[in-house]
Amino acid sequence: MNAALAPQAPTGLMAVLKALLVGQATAADAVANTLRVEAFGHTTFGRTDALGLFATHPLVLSALPHLLLSAQALAVLDETDDGRCVGVFADLADGVLTRLWVVASTAADAQPEAAVPVARDDFLSQLRVPCVGDAADHPGLAAEFWPDLLLLGSAALTVPAVAAVAPTSLGPTTALAETAVPAAAGVSPAASSSQAVVMRAFSVGDQAAVLYSLRVQQHAVPRRAHQRLALATARRAGEASVVHSRLAVSDPLPEPALAFFFAP
Repeated sequence: MNAALAPQAPTGLMAVLKALLVGQATAADAVANTLRVEAFGHTTFGRTDALGLFATHPLVLSALPHLLLSAQALAVLDETDDGRCVGVFADLADGVLTRLWVVASTAADAQPEAAVPVARDDFLSQLRVPCVGDAADHPGLAAEFWPDLLLLGSAALTVPAVAAVAPTSLGPTTALAETAVPAAAGVSPAASSSQAVVMRAFSVGDQAAVLYSLRVQQHAVPRRAHQRLALATARRAGEASVVHSRLAVSDPLPEPALAFFFAP
């Protein structure tokens, strides 16, 4: 990845993150005891369970990943040996990792808890906006980045329709409209009701990082939807549009088994 585009995180913090991602308990005081992790389709709570998860499903970062750091968050994009773009986003509190998302493949043993099916309509207003969020929820983000991140979120919705495992990094761009991935032959794009939601966003200088939750609605009948995570970084050049962006999109997250209750 292009590590030269981002400031380097302190060696100690990156060492802690790399150790955590392979299940090693070094510098445990830099990892919150209440750490919440969402990775590979698993969700854990607590440092011990997180270490156990990554010991079973290690994620080895390269020597020079692409990273961006602020006082409240850390975003890392890297490439696996098979060329896939993967991402890690962490919330920080006084230099301590408090919450972590991994944007990568979904583990074969990921089994979410059963859930009761409930009818939902995400577009009751019938205002279908591809990417939603509120800039006020992200005080660490410079205002000029917000329109760009909304466009990147819209572009992220095109990626799951054409590739679940293939690399999804975006090369240098001069306009965000160019970042959309063209539909593959015989593969329908995501339905218009698909939507990206900005979960976390921050900027440092002329660069920004954003974590999305994607709800991808398929064109099947009846309509089916699945969830993914996406992580993007972007760099602006003065008043111009984004001149460089990269994107990692996870595999579809596992859907919970449906639980029904019947009267005796």
